[in-house]
Amino acid sequence: MPRIGRLKYPENDAWYHLYSRVAAFRGEYPLSEAVPMRRLLQTIEHYSAIYFCEAAAFCIMGSHYHLVCKFDVLRPVSREELRARTRLMYPSRASQLQIDLWSDEQWEHYRQRLFDVSEYMRNIQSTFARWYNHTYQRRGRFWADRFKSVYLEDQRAVLDCMLYVDLNPIRAGMVHRPEEWQGSSVALREIGKDDWLLPLTDFVDQPTEKKAMIEYRERLYYRGFVQTREGHATISENVLDAEIARGFTTRGLYRKHLGYFVNGLVIGTEGFIRDQLAQMREEGRYLRRKNPIPQLGGIHLSLREQRSTTVTF
Repeated sequence: MPRIGRLKYPENDAWYHLYSRVAAFRGEYPLSEAVPMRRLLQTIEHYSAIYFCEAAAFCIMGSHYHLVCKFDVLRPVSREELRARTRLMYPSRASQLQIDLWSDEQWEHYRQRLFDVSEYMRNIQSTFARWYNHTYQRRGRFWADRFKSVYLEDQRAVLDCMLYVDLNPIRAGMVHRPEEWQGSSVALREIGKDDWLLPLTDFVDQPTEKKAMIEYRERLYYRGFVQTREGHATISENVLDAEIARGFTTRGLYRKHLGYFVNGLVIGTEGFIRDQLAQMREEGRYLRRKNPIPQLGGIHLSLREQRSTTVTF
């Protein structure tokens, strides 16, 4: 029986819940490691800046990920803007020289491509798969099947789906609070690194982003407190009561003791840390780890994993 073609709605802005699963053995969770999780997040952010789409929520779990995003309706785009996006997609000088030779038909094909959810996901999935297989010396297909997409008709459906996505780590019993899972959109919003995501004021009726975040967290915690399926975990009553007492306000960026500023060997970007790791391992001076450790959701990276403790302010 032939599979059903993917539903697309090019005649208007279209919201989608996108989902993809890794081709892994039972009990294997390649996306749960900090470095692959961060890399996939960077890949999603990168292509969201190239395509005519905007992300509202995401959650990267060990064996799969969720993404809620809006694709703009197909419209005319200036050649200047298209060229700017080619520089992000094909940054090499050789590629840009080749692009200079594109015909009008090729530019038109590229314009239409940037409004296509299938092309967007193809870029995300293939780019990440190549990186992962190369980095971890893995062979074969990384993603299990074609990605799944669900069309979301209105803002109510979008908000409900955002809550569902951010609650994935709670339902799996991975964390006690949704924002504790670093591979989620609510975690980025919690630490103020969500500038590439759509503002929450687009989804809840609040005048400021701060108030919108409070309402979003309130909705998240009350919904997470209710079990939706047998076997799924929930937010505990004690945690919910503590958040109610705090008024669902965020704890802020530096809510943890930042021991890596004192104990870390090196702090910097992923590329710099990897170069330092390679050099120190070659010299026999550092044998503990093969990968840098993201701190504060990837804002900093260090060579040494920290055992941070929560500080009460």
